[in-house]
Amino acid sequence: MDLESALHMEPITEGLAAVIPTGWDQGRTTFGGLVAAYLARAVETNHPRAIRSVDAYFLEPVPAGPIELLETGLREGKYVSHVEQTMTVGGKPVAVARFLLADPEPGPFDTVPTAPEPTKTLEECTRMPFIEGMTPTFTQQFDIRLGEGSLPFSGSTQAVIGGFVRNIGTATGVAAMLTHIDAWPPPVLALVQQAAAASTVRWHVQFHADVRDADGEQWSWMRNEATWRSGRLATVVGPLVREGRSVAYCEQTIAMYL
Repeated sequence: MDLESALHMEPITEGLAAVIPTGWDQGRTTFGGLVAAYLARAVETNHPRAIRSVDAYFLEPVPAGPIELLETGLREGKYVSHVEQTMTVGGKPVAVARFLLADPEPGPFDTVPTAPEPTKTLEECTRMPFIEGMTPTFTQQFDIRLGEGSLPFSGSTQAVIGGFVRNIGTATGVAAMLTHIDAWPPPVLALVQQAAAASTVRWHVQFHADVRDADGEQWSWMRNEATWRSGRLATVVGPLVREGRSVAYCEQTIAMYL
C-alpha cells in the first residue's frame, strides 16, 4: 500500500483514527518514518500553517492495526503555532511529537544552508537490495540508491551512509519527506559485522523550506553521519537535499542493541 493510501484517516470524537497497514514493518514495530508521517498529517488536517520543525519521541513498538491520533497541546500565536500530537494504540500512548508551524514569509536576514554535493550521480549509485530476513519489510516501499558509506553489518570504519531515495507509489508533502529522511539504515550499523537491532528513540527535523507540495516519487538526496556515540546510544545527523537545495536537517538519537 502506498504512503497516501496508508495515511487515510477518519474523524472520531476526540481526534482521528487510522489503520496502519502491513508491509510497513521494521522488525517488531512499524517504520518510524510512517509513524511520524501519521502525526504530521494529523496536524496538517487541523492547521493551515506549514510545519517548520518536528520533535518526535517513539515510546514503544507500534504494531500494524488501528491507531488513534489526539491533539494534546496547542498554542496559537500571531506568527507561529505550537502543536503536540499523540498516537495511541488501545488507549496507550506509543509516540508523541511536538510541531512548530509558521507561514512562509520573506525576511531581511533569510539564508538557507549550503547543500552538500552528492559524491556520486544517481546512475553511479547502487540500488539497496531487499534481503528476506535481514532487510526491513518497509524498504520495499522505497527505491533507495546507496552512493556513500557502507551497508549495515559490513564492519566498516566509518558510520556514514547516503545516496538517493524516493517513494514507490503516491506520496506527498511533509509526510513523504519524513519517510525519505528515515528510510536509511542507521549508519552505526555499518560498524558491526554481526546482525544487530537499532531503533530511533528521539528525532528532530528542521524544515528550511515549505515542502507541503513536495512529490515523494521524485528523488531526494540524503547523507547521514553518526557524530556522537556512547554505549548503546548514538546521534545521527544529516541534510535532505532536493534539486540541489537543502530543504531539511535532521538529528536522530539511535539506540543500538548488540
